Amino acid sequence: MPRRKKESESNEKPLKSRTFVLGDYDPAIVEHGKKWAAYDKRGRLIILGYNRRIVENYANDRVRKSRQ
Repeated sequence: MPRRKKESESNEKPLKSRTFVLGDYDPAIVEHGKKWAAYDKRGRLIILGYNRRIVENYANDRVRKSRQ
């Protein structure tokens, strides 16, 4: 019998722990498979990488620089 393509197992929303809030300048960190992405409050991509800690630190530093 031919195998059927499985339905997506993940029904979760892409932004799990953080959401965009008016006045919130913290970047949103989202997991895309094995990669992590950081988005600013306007939804623009800041950085994409494999290590969450590096992505989060870089994004936080970038946001702090832009606010100064």
